[in-house]
Amino acid sequence: MKKLFFPVMLLATACLVPTPVRADDDSPLAKQMESLDDAYKGFRREKDPAKGAALAREAQDAVLKAVPMVPGLIESMPDGEDKAKAIAAYRTQMGQLFVALCEVESAFVAKDLDKVAELVNTLKSQKKKGHDEFMEDDE
Repeated sequence: MKKLFFPVMLLATACLVPTPVRADDDSPLAKQMESLDDAYKGFRREKDPAKGAALAREAQDAVLKAVPMVPGLIESMPDGEDKAKAIAAYRTQMGQLFVALCEVESAFVAKDLDKVAELVNTLKSQKKKGHDEFMEDDE
């Protein structure tokens, strides 16, 4: 009986330990990025110019709300010049993203779906670059 007590207690303890959840997943920035991603997924396949332009504006709104926020990776950096440079780089990329989304909206308004497809490819590379620079790797 004593031989079973320790393994059973160990198993029970392991089951009661909460699973760690990334704090960034529920952050206001994560919510804006999710909203941006939802709009992006919508307009990249949209064939109706009016709906596509509306989705592009939704994405723009999410970007504008995210600009003043700071990604967790940067937030965890010690205060100083490197952190200030990282924040400036993040905001610069977000500004470039906003401009690109305005171009997507303009292409939809002009009913130039070929241009929209071209811009979506550009957005893919911007997304990868931003995630590589400002997101922690999930391990």
